[in-house]
Amino acid sequence: MINYINQFSYNGKRSYDDMNLIITDTPSRVSPARRVTYTAVDGRNGDIITDEGCFDNGEIKYKVTAIAEDFEMPLLVKKIKRWLQGAAGYFTLTDTYDTNYFYLACYNGKVDIADRLGKLGAATLTFKTKPFKYSFEGQRKIKITGAAILYNPEDWEATPYIKIVGSGDITLFINNASYAFTDIDEYIEVDSDIQSCFKGTILQNSKTSFTEFPKFSEGKNNISFVGAVSEIVIVPRWCTL
Repeated sequence: MINYINQFSYNGKRSYDDMNLIITDTPSRVSPARRVTYTAVDGRNGDIITDEGCFDNGEIKYKVTAIAEDFEMPLLVKKIKRWLQGAAGYFTLTDTYDTNYFYLACYNGKVDIADRLGKLGAATLTFKTKPFKYSFEGQRKIKITGAAILYNPEDWEATPYIKIVGSGDITLFINNASYAFTDIDEYIEVDSDIQSCFKGTILQNSKTSFTEFPKFSEGKNNISFVGAVSEIVIVPRWCTL
């Protein structure tokens, strides 16, 4: 790979290294809108704002050039379509303009590559992204065996993955909130992003009594626990808009 070539990575493949696609301009990033409802009330100035506490998807557009070297342009376009449109869902998206973060994205729309002389093709590729981008630093596992402090370096709350290794009744404390678990057998996993508890493939929500899942505030977070715990493994998932 030539280091100065700008490219993106999506669903396990790199645009230039694997697909002969080069980013030709700075990506266009549309920030997500906060999801709120505005309701007009007769005889009252201004709308009532109802905040749902979440965001719509964002959007990233890449202007690219396709270079037909190993394949004729029609075959290269087929290969690119299979890559971008072959599966529905969110996949990891990164690019060389923002190397400390990644998005969860899905390709949106057609693949329309304008053929130029059979060797070059121009296109704009549009991805829908989940609202937040995630730091690679926040994907590292953190293991604690006693009371600890974690610092969230971003300006937004994080929804972590937490694995509690232990047995019996255990209570986890994060800042001023407590999370009680009953009758743990070996371990329990907590995923605050999908708001579910499980052990491998077996749901464990019945072993909890809380409705609000753990979150890490921006800045300092105090963590402690009571019960028979051998260790806690945390993937904090630091994120930002």
